[in-house]
Amino acid sequence: MNPLQVSEIEYVDVIVVGGGIAGVSIAEFLARHSNLSVKLLEKAPQIGTLASGKLEGWYHTGALYSGQDDAQTFINCVNGLEDLINLYTPYFKEQCNVNLVEKNNNFFSPAISPNSKGWFNDAPVYLIHPQEDAPEIRSSRLKSDAIQINIQRNRVLGRLEVAYGKQHNWLVNNKCLAPTYKQVENYEKLDCSLKKSTDIINNLCNQFDKSYNMEPSNYDFIKTLDCSMHTSRILQDLVASCLSNGVTFETGIKIEKLLIDSYGKLKIKSLLCETKEGRSKRLKAKLFIFAVGEGFEPFLKDLQVRAKLKRSRSAMVVAYPALVDTNFVRMSTKNRFHFNHFVQQRELGNEKYIYSLLADSGYANDDSNDGVDIEPILESAERYFGKEKLYSRQLYSYECVKTEFISQEEQKRRYSYWIESDEDSNYLCVLPGKFSFFPTVAYQAYQRIKTLLDFEENQPKSPFQSNLKIETQANQLVAESHPMQIFLAN
Repeated sequence: MNPLQVSEIEYVDVIVVGGGIAGVSIAEFLARHSNLSVKLLEKAPQIGTLASGKLEGWYHTGALYSGQDDAQTFINCVNGLEDLINLYTPYFKEQCNVNLVEKNNNFFSPAISPNSKGWFNDAPVYLIHPQEDAPEIRSSRLKSDAIQINIQRNRVLGRLEVAYGKQHNWLVNNKCLAPTYKQVENYEKLDCSLKKSTDIINNLCNQFDKSYNMEPSNYDFIKTLDCSMHTSRILQDLVASCLSNGVTFETGIKIEKLLIDSYGKLKIKSLLCETKEGRSKRLKAKLFIFAVGEGFEPFLKDLQVRAKLKRSRSAMVVAYPALVDTNFVRMSTKNRFHFNHFVQQRELGNEKYIYSLLADSGYANDDSNDGVDIEPILESAERYFGKEKLYSRQLYSYECVKTEFISQEEQKRRYSYWIESDEDSNYLCVLPGKFSFFPTVAYQAYQRIKTLLDFEENQPKSPFQSNLKIETQANQLVAESHPMQIFLAN
């Protein structure tokens, strides 16, 4: 930065660094519940350009994590759904189409309502869980594999039944209340009321087994509350709410340096930045919130952050038009048998795009020079859909970089958000996790902000009402999802 260059100086109450789902949801929730002036900074030209725009758009209510040894990630998903219904459904009444529905007399469970303009697609994700006669077990000579698949199956059926079956009433004193960790872990029956299949799912599994020269095996098919979500629409609506509540956005801005007062408790005095036009800018605030994934590393040393970070790259394969109209995920105790198929629908002008997103659990560490191997995804897709059907589609692949924090156990990945702050300082650090957890991270960050800043809380006007000017501005600020960018470029 040229020291002789004129530098603009700007002051606001709160600066949020990072224009992914974490930063946007924190800014939106804070602006909705306070009169604080908030400004959001994003280095990319548009909001939601990186990980938030590249994931497959899977809304996680816990199904994928229901078979893990530790139920904590499953419970995080279940609690995230509670936060969504309590904190977002009443405010985004037309957009957030998930709510409690009366299944039996005075017994309520969460459900997705059909809504072409809603955040969530009401088509469920079917969970395919293999049993002892499945290819991955029959091809193994280890007796322990059959035992492990049964242990995992029991966890899946029990946990999902408690959370979303006939065991827990989510409506308590006119409030949405999720089951507790203890409730989930204490249920040991296997009579899961969520078991359900379709002809499409049955045929796909039969074709998969046949590809191994095996007779059709037995599976547990579970109709889950997981679904595909419209990530760019969620971001657009959150940004629209931000704009209507006075949040300002600046994209294409690069933070050159953190100016820190290192005497006593560490505090940030200013952010020295370069705007997209190449001008120098100094930004000052009462509170600085860092909600960045990719690009967080440069701030670690300056902010004395204690988190241990891990960057990983995962592969996505896009197939257009969609291979089938059904979302499904195969769970297994063998990683190479994991496979996800998601259907997404997007509209651009008068054009409608319905496409498949294919993925598995494979990933590569970001310090590896090798690319992520997409061959396992293609091989699984061939087995389910057949080569002729698969390769008759337009197929594209891309990588998504995610930054995660990890526990002391190196091998144990974390999928929730991590928040760190010091009550005597003036900054807050958030490391993003799953897109699905945005209601929880926004609420938890807000609770932490209240310990760092003294401000008057507001009751937001409900429901949220946008207008054409704000919607147009929000749509311009938010990037199209990455698959749509691929279609437009090709």
